[in-house]
Parts: sequence; C-alpha cells; structure tokens
Amino acid sequence: MKEYIFLFGKNRELSILELVSYLMKKELKYHIDKITDEYAIITIQDFDFKKAINELGGIIKIAEFFDIKDIKIYKNKILYGFNLFYINNKVNEELKNLFKKEKVKAFLKKPRTGNVFSPKESNKLDIELIIFKNKIANVIANSKPFLFKDRDENRPYFDKLKVTSLRLCKIFINLAQVKEKELLLAPFVGAGSILQEAMILGLNVIGTDLDPKSVEGTIKNLDWIKNKYRLKSDFKIYNIDNKKIDEVVDKVDGVATEPYFGPFFKKIPKYEEIIKLVRQLEEIYYLLLVKLKKIVKKNGLIVFPVPVYKTSNGKIKIPFEELIKKTGFTIYSPVNTIKIPVKY
Repeated sequence: MKEYIFLFGKNRELSILELVSYLMKKELKYHIDKITDEYAIITIQDFDFKKAINELGGIIKIAEFFDIKDIKIYKNKILYGFNLFYINNKVNEELKNLFKKEKVKAFLKKPRTGNVFSPKESNKLDIELIIFKNKIANVIANSKPFLFKDRDENRPYFDKLKVTSLRLCKIFINLAQVKEKELLLAPFVGAGSILQEAMILGLNVIGTDLDPKSVEGTIKNLDWIKNKYRLKSDFKIYNIDNKKIDEVVDKVDGVATEPYFGPFFKKIPKYEEIIKLVRQLEEIYYLLLVKLKKIVKKNGLIVFPVPVYKTSNGKIKIPFEELIKKTGFTIYSPVNTIKIPVKY
C-alpha cells in the first residue's frame, strides 16, 4: 500500500465525499490517515492515480511521499516549484545540493496566486513538490480542465441555462457510486451533461425530461460524445414527465440529477413568490422520489441537489428532509464526519 496526498478543489466537503465514494466504488483497500482544509492523506492499495485524476471532479492534484534522493533528473536545465503548506528551507537546500551534484541548472518558480500552482502553471514545471513539516511529496498527477472545456464548448447542443458544470457532474456521478457497465439515471436531463460524463466513465445511462428541445439536444450530445471517444456505453433518453418514469425505466443502480430549480430571477424575488414556487417544487420532488423508490436498486444512491432561495424577506429552504422520510429513503454520507446536506 502507498500513501497519497489529494489536494481539494473549491468545495472541501464535496471533494472528500467524492474521493471516499470513488474509492468505495472501485472496491479499493484504503485508510484515511489525515484530512485538513486543503488536502487528505490516504493510504491505498493498487491505486491507478493516472486514471483517477481524470475521473475525479473535486481533486486538483495527487502526490506521493518520497525521499529527495529518489528524484530522477533527465534534463540539465529544469524548472521546479513548491505547493507551500509549510515553509521548509532545509528541503530546498537539499534540493539545491542535489541539483549542484548532478550539474543541473534549476530555477525555482512560485505559484502566481495563493499557495498552489494552477494546472497551467504545473504543466510548465519539471518537478512539482508539496512540502510538509517533516515530509516531502512529489506531484504525480494534475487535473486537466482543458478537457472539460473541449467537451463543454464543442458539443452540438449547448444552453447556458440548462448545463451543469462538468466537474460537478463528475462529483455527482462518483457520489452515486455506480460502477462501470451499471445503469445511471438522470431525471431533468437538461443538456445531458451528467450523462455524457457518466458514459465517458463507462456507465450505461438513462435520461428523462419534459422539454422536447432538451431531449433532442441531449440525444445529439450523447451521440457526439459516443463517437468522439468511441464509447461502448449505451444511452436512452425519454421525453416524459417524471410522474411516468417507472413506465419506461424498470431498475437502475443509482441516480444523479440536477433537478428543476424554478425560473431564473434577474432580481431578488418577493417572499410570497418563492413560497408559491417552493410548494410547486415540493410536489415535483415528492412525486419523483415516490417513483425512484420503485426503480432504484436496494441500497442504491440518489444524488439530489436542492435549492435555497434568497428573498426580499430572508432565505427559504425546501423541506427536503421531510420528503426523504415521507418516501422511505435514508440520508447517507460515506464519511461520518461530514453531515448531509453539504452547502455548495
């Protein structure tokens, strides 16, 4: 087993939940050694970090502990840098002595902002390290946001009001813990963002939406992604109301969705307006959960973000926990120390 460091993205709680869910889904043996605000240290057996960095949405870097003497230098002129969590001049001096011994011209670079190199900056470094109080780790994998940009901007159908962040899509899919070749359902399919990322991860998918334009656009997007990446995953998209979802879907392994949140507001809405909207959404969400109870496999997971509204008279939440209990579901967290729901 090896000890790895995972640097979190923007949302610490979601990053931790996704990472643990991912390890569980892959059925890997692991032990969580430490979790801080910026990173997690986890010991894992048979871990494919190159594959993981492309499949995780909430992790920006993966590093591995090592001895400075084990650094392999293949060039006579290099750029190196530290993601600085702890200043350790002793380590830097050891590196300088190593470079001198190897007759290497080494130039130290620092992150442009903050204490972590951006993916673009990381690509320019020959050696990227993370320093701790008494340890040093070598960054062995960086996230590649340009891949998200390509899949986001070049797909046939794009509606900025209906798309979900592809990084967030990956997080949702991993939280659902649906494995390769299993079946993931996405109600309120929108532009099919969740489903296209699920197909890339090797999942078979089903999507539903009441809007014919969304269904037509999603089919184009999924055909495009399947051909572009030569995927073997299957997909089915239905133009139906979620009240009838059990008529076209028999059984699924898990659900990941970004549901309908109501209309878009250009200014802070009135309290009374949101009260009315919340009642409508309560009914929509309740009816969907009733149907999902029938078709989601035993112990299957549902990833379901719920909106909070800012009004002229304070914030209003949907009483989603009541809907969960009413429909016979249980609130689940793969990490005992992180309570659901997570604020995003």
